[in-house]
Amino acid sequence: MSLNNKRAAIFDMDGVLVVNMHVHELAFYEFGKRHGVEITREFFYEKICGNTNQRIMPMIFGAISEEEIERLSSEKETIYRELYTPQLELAKGLQFFLDKLYAQQIPMAIASNAPVENVEFVVNALGLEKYFQIILHVASVAKPKPAPDMFLKAAELMGTKPANCVVFEDAPSGIRSAKEAGMKTVALLTTHTKEEFASVDRFIDHFEELDFETI
Repeated sequence: MSLNNKRAAIFDMDGVLVVNMHVHELAFYEFGKRHGVEITREFFYEKICGNTNQRIMPMIFGAISEEEIERLSSEKETIYRELYTPQLELAKGLQFFLDKLYAQQIPMAIASNAPVENVEFVVNALGLEKYFQIILHVASVAKPKPAPDMFLKAAELMGTKPANCVVFEDAPSGIRSAKEAGMKTVALLTTHTKEEFASVDRFIDHFEELDFETI
């Protein structure tokens, strides 16, 4: 099999490698309280999930400068990491699945809209460096998700075609961008319900449900 035809796996991070969206939710609630802004559960799941802080902060605070966006984003993510550190762990069944992919020498990449500090926090704390030859974060491309650019870059860096990649995502916007990139998709139902997704190749609740050979 030539490198261009080699199968590859691309993983979102939040809600996929780690089931942590509830922690981001709590972090946004606390962040809002500190600034006298109410962030509702509906707003969190409709506007924040799968989005970037560059888009989220103006939705919360209106027209603000880039400097304010960066400062507020850093504050919110610091709250998140403080809350999540005591409970950080891999998603159910993921360790076994990663070991199977690694043993088969299948390239793996992380493609996350999270800031680099959060990606490094998870990767370093859980010892994931050996599995992922490519690690992309929100600043890795000019247009992060929901644009397909991050997934296309991951495929290019792994030396394979988009059609040979399987993307693991928990957000409808991430699934849409993977589909736009021409990739197969597996949606984890850790954050959203089936009804919230448009076109998905497969749904799972956790990685123990996966048949490695089928994937």
